[in-house]
Amino acid sequence: MVKMAINMDYAERRNRDLTFLKRFKMSTTNLNIWYGAVHAVKNINLSIEKNKVIAIIGPSGCGKSTFLRSLNRMNDVILKSRIEGKILLDEKNIYDTDVDVVEIRRKIGMVFQKSNPFPKSIFENVAYGLRVNGIKDKNYLEQKIERSLKDAALWKEVEDRLDSLALDLSGGQQQRLCIARALAVEPEVVLFDEPCSALDPTATAKIEELIQELKKKYTIVIVTHNMQQAARISDFTAFFMLGELIEFDKTDKIFTAPSKKTTEDYITGRFG
Repeated sequence: MVKMAINMDYAERRNRDLTFLKRFKMSTTNLNIWYGAVHAVKNINLSIEKNKVIAIIGPSGCGKSTFLRSLNRMNDVILKSRIEGKILLDEKNIYDTDVDVVEIRRKIGMVFQKSNPFPKSIFENVAYGLRVNGIKDKNYLEQKIERSLKDAALWKEVEDRLDSLALDLSGGQQQRLCIARALAVEPEVVLFDEPCSALDPTATAKIEELIQELKKKYTIVIVTHNMQQAARISDFTAFFMLGELIEFDKTDKIFTAPSKKTTEDYITGRFG
């Protein structure tokens, strides 16, 4: 009887674990990040659902971008940075010693605050990651580039000028080109670090519409200072303050009935 109970308990735990894995794409456990003596991110426990948009909000210097960069190990390149805790992609800790960092960054793409197209053609910008991964077949490259530009809602605007210099595109088009470049290598998660901060309202609306489409295929995490944007496009919102996760919940609840007074004060403009 005892053995049967142990087996049933194990089966229940295993079923719970499998349910978690089916629902969540990434999770952090007791995540702490330091820059030298500065404790930038403090004991973050957060689970990121598959095919959802998770917005991270909070005042400047609260750890939002540091947390975001940790999700694909971009902090590795910063001197004196140190991390403790776990970040799981599916079942694997991305900070394990046997992990291929290049592969992690392929699976978890990133779009930065300032669009950063290379001084190359539109075609070669999108092809860059594919070529780095050794893909040379011209037909395959053409198909992938067309697909990526379509996924980034840019194809119709550039299909007849793929050989043109990417730097000649408008700011909004350059940002969508950078999104296409990230999508070309078939990531599973896409991170956005304030992707609309330098864009006009029209270009911002296009990026927001695009993010809503992208979540059908990808898991999205976006850092934004624009709380209206977070309310419009995200399914869940995390509020950071002084390196700590103050509150994480469905976006509707965060913006209409937050559990913490600090969250309410922030979203109503009392500070920040």
